[in-house]
Amino acid sequence: MSLEILMIRLAVPIIAACALVGCDTSGRSTPTEGAAVTAPAALATRSKSSTAVNTLQLKLDGREWHADRAIEAVVDPPGFDHMLIISGSYGPKDRNEQAFNLNLTGVQAPGRYVIKGGNAVGSAIQLANLSPERFLIGGTLGADVVIELTTLQRAPVAVEGRFSGTMTANDGTALRVEDGRFSYRE
Repeated sequence: MSLEILMIRLAVPIIAACALVGCDTSGRSTPTEGAAVTAPAALATRSKSSTAVNTLQLKLDGREWHADRAIEAVVDPPGFDHMLIISGSYGPKDRNEQAFNLNLTGVQAPGRYVIKGGNAVGSAIQLANLSPERFLIGGTLGADVVIELTTLQRAPVAVEGRFSGTMTANDGTALRVEDGRFSYRE
């Protein structure tokens, strides 16, 4: 197994575990000024696949990317109020699988949220295994991304939004993220 693949297999679960188990909230994203902030009852909801058409897509340096399976959304996972996790995969479930996830902390309502820098505990956005040369993009390597969350419903889960910005790859290159979109309905 190559070193890059081993690093991916270790990095993705570690970052996800830190997002779900971490206790540092200093890197939490918050709605920018003008965003509605209300405190709906915290209802832990894990979404299940449905017959609805769920989407997760973006352009990375002009190249189209879209999840073709395993598109999931979790709102307020157990023990983490005000958190949103969006994930999806492209390709076969093997060593070449491309896995994307967006974790937002401090999410109470639709609004504008910002992820800036690299933070494995709070909010993060990452794409793993884009290519053998670019095996990790974003995550702890850094990202400057703005997320416009337009729909946030806890039960049944319904989330929609758009995102754009830059994500840093393991080779140090800042990649442009454009026309990022997600839509999930239970």
